[in-house]
Amino acid sequence: MIHEVFRARATERPDAIALAHSGGGVTYAELDRMSDEIALELSAAGVGKGNVVPVVLPVSPELVATLLAVLKCGAAYAALDPSWPAERFRRIEELLPGQVWVPRGGENPPPLVDETAAMVFFTSGSTGEPKAVVSPHEATIRLFQDCTFATFDHTTVMPQVSAVPWDAFALELWGVLLTGGTCVLVEDRPLLPGSLRELVSRHGVNTLFLTTSLFQLVVEEDVDAFAGLRTVITGGEKLSAWHARRFRAARPEVRLVNGYGPVESAVFVLTHDVTDLDGEVPLGRPVTRTSVHVVAEDGRECAPGEVGELVVAGDGLALEYLGDPGLTAEKFTWLPLGGSSVRVYRTGDRGSVDADGVFHFHGRQDRQVKVRGHRIEPAGIEHVAGGVVGVRRCVVVPVPDETGACRALALFYAGDAEQDVVAARLRADLPAYSVPDHVVRVPAFPLSANGKADARALLASLPQTGPVEVTGGSVADVVAREFAALVGSAERDRSFFELGGTSLAAVRLCTRLGARFGRSVPVSRLRSTPTAAGLAEWLSEPVEQARGRGPVLTPMQHSFLVRHQVAGGDDPYNHCPLVWTVTGDLDVSALAEAVQDVHQRHGYLHARYTDDDEPLAVPGDAVVELERLTGDRATLDARLSAPLDLEAGVPWRAVLVRSGAVWLFGVAVHHIAFDGWSRHRLADDLSAAYRARVRGAAPDFGLEVPVPAETSSAVEGLARAADVAAQRAFWAEELAGMPDLVLREGDGGADYATEHPVAVEAVDRIARERGTSRLAVLVDAVARAVAAHTGQVDFGIGVPVTQRSTEALELPVGCLIDTVCVRVGPGRSAAEAVAGALAHADLPFAEVARLHGPVRTGRHPRYQVIAAVQDAPEPVLDLPGCHVEWHDEPTPPLAELQVELVAPAGGAARLRVSRDAGRVAAEVVSAVSAAVLEAISR
Repeated sequence: MIHEVFRARATERPDAIALAHSGGGVTYAELDRMSDEIALELSAAGVGKGNVVPVVLPVSPELVATLLAVLKCGAAYAALDPSWPAERFRRIEELLPGQVWVPRGGENPPPLVDETAAMVFFTSGSTGEPKAVVSPHEATIRLFQDCTFATFDHTTVMPQVSAVPWDAFALELWGVLLTGGTCVLVEDRPLLPGSLRELVSRHGVNTLFLTTSLFQLVVEEDVDAFAGLRTVITGGEKLSAWHARRFRAARPEVRLVNGYGPVESAVFVLTHDVTDLDGEVPLGRPVTRTSVHVVAEDGRECAPGEVGELVVAGDGLALEYLGDPGLTAEKFTWLPLGGSSVRVYRTGDRGSVDADGVFHFHGRQDRQVKVRGHRIEPAGIEHVAGGVVGVRRCVVVPVPDETGACRALALFYAGDAEQDVVAARLRADLPAYSVPDHVVRVPAFPLSANGKADARALLASLPQTGPVEVTGGSVADVVAREFAALVGSAERDRSFFELGGTSLAAVRLCTRLGARFGRSVPVSRLRSTPTAAGLAEWLSEPVEQARGRGPVLTPMQHSFLVRHQVAGGDDPYNHCPLVWTVTGDLDVSALAEAVQDVHQRHGYLHARYTDDDEPLAVPGDAVVELERLTGDRATLDARLSAPLDLEAGVPWRAVLVRSGAVWLFGVAVHHIAFDGWSRHRLADDLSAAYRARVRGAAPDFGLEVPVPAETSSAVEGLARAADVAAQRAFWAEELAGMPDLVLREGDGGADYATEHPVAVEAVDRIARERGTSRLAVLVDAVARAVAAHTGQVDFGIGVPVTQRSTEALELPVGCLIDTVCVRVGPGRSAAEAVAGALAHADLPFAEVARLHGPVRTGRHPRYQVIAAVQDAPEPVLDLPGCHVEWHDEPTPPLAELQVELVAPAGGAARLRVSRDAGRVAAEVVSAVSAAVLEAISR
């Protein structure tokens, strides 16, 4: 069973990352626990053996945990696309009467399928009704036991980019989770070349599946985006030999695998390693525990080279078409093969096998087509269109590309119905992938010699997509030219999709515009701004300031610069250190080169920080070399604490100390150029650069990091979008008359931090019960603990806030944080106080502090306690051939008392309480720690 194999992997490597996503990572142990909790809820609703649970959730750890939970209950899941039209869900509900839906609910569902069923895939039938293919556990498991077509083990890192209802989803998800690797959940679909580079750089993705159409698009537009991968698998349609040869020529180090298989035999039945010697790309040889045969019309097995129907046997076969015994009997039959009667699936594909046992494709026996990886029955589309009032006759015609493969579908109809009415009905009743790209009304159908609709004549009536000349070099002209190249029209005020742009053409357009203008152009932007004029206006918006002058520092950065200057440059308490122990075959030269690569990649790491006329981060040219020493941990700490020269453009250093049989590797970055989020960005980029340098290559990091000027502009743009006047008024009223917090004075001792393990699940449970967040739970606990210890109930708590609210701002290593002051007191809900403060977080805290006049007490203005949830990913350093251990150690607090819930995805959660030993007594830390622990652990 799938869940049993997964449990074995979770037992073997509980702390390994199972799922990586934009919010961090989920370990195998965490995913196992999450799914156990959901399974208990499903079991309580009556879900058990023989049930089918439709799951309608976005791609997320919750989705994966739910699918696992369904399997643990003994049921089968049907993962559905939330964007499907309501009519399709209605039809699916008719196929699955009385079942428990997630998240809709239900109880005591009747059994529907065999107990060995694991998942149900929905495809389109010839009548437009969805076909439900019931697939058993073994169909998926067989693919990854003694896998011959790719490496699936604990080293595999694979993104989940396929549509959730498709069987390729099982390849990307279970192929990894059943073998101990990491599945990277990708939210933005479809995958663009720039995003692929980022996945390789950030997550170490090394294995990738793309539909044939998308693979060929990336080969055409940006074949170097595949750099850094070890295996690319493609399938779903016929693979063009030209694209395969171009890929092999450009990326000979990457294994290319062509896969073939119907959903009725889960994912693949044949695979082929594509080499430079291939002419037409064959289908290949059978995968594990699968056999393929070529049979003639009379049922006999064909001789080598003879063309017949491809039939499939083995453990991959589906159990049935749910609710359709007639079709099940027709497609799943018994044939005498090899001296015995064998259950087979008749694919309807024509093929042959050569003398070497390699299978080849020769087309379809019926009208079924594959478009962008999806199997589509034209008759099903015709059935829906034919039901529109005013449509007398209709026919769907495949639109071929230059290789003869089907790139799109066109629906031609005769009748009085308006085109937009027909198109709307198709969008309402059909999944997006099967909606025709063209809907064309014709006065009459041209006929061929045999009296059938003449497909060639109909295709000739389509709007031609030949080149349309657009001259000029403005942004608008460039965008119009790309529109014309892809849809044959340069109309600047019409939607790209109304002009005939397909989803694949949208990917191509965004890729080209991104390369042309040097910035990310997500498909979501095209869908929200679909006209050439609108897109050009968006692309014309400034994203960069003048680089020579440099951006103005944020108030937080300026405060660090002032502290640095007051300390005469010797301010180790503002250093952010990271330390790793490295054992194994470390390539020191490659590490030194990697340090240089990262230094050049991130503008804040080589900026000169000045405060002459105004505080600036000016582009600098200083070099940071890897310092190589011999000694021990004290040697390393001494160098990491040594002064950094911000004015000269040296805000960080990297040190490698040989200590007996191990290496101690550490970096120290001044807080002016670093924050908590930067830790894993730095580690990820060092890892990517090291992996490349070990191979003797320059690193390909993927997406370019915005320079500080661009980052500053983006942060300022977010602030400009806020109602600053309203926020200023809020803070003036919110903090008026708030007293300072009086804490018991310190003893000057050296110890400044204490840590305690925490069950973060308990914190999350409390947050769910209150309908709030981890942060609000922590702030409430800190407020109560401090009030109980001091007797003071009205005071402020500082809460760090990130300024990384856009995709571009996630990339830089830099200091992109500020603070808000949450005022707590009698009759004030912590959740409401936190929500109010965060809703007004665009006004810099330095300005908030000034609203209430200067503070002359020598203490921090407005708050003396900080509460923070630290949930950024841990800085994992991946150095091939080495075992690397990160030392997570506390740094000096930024307030008199600092309480942190450290809960990194994939790491152990803990409560860390720090004090300024000169201002706060040790007993305060003990008392507050105990009270907060009790409050968040109940």
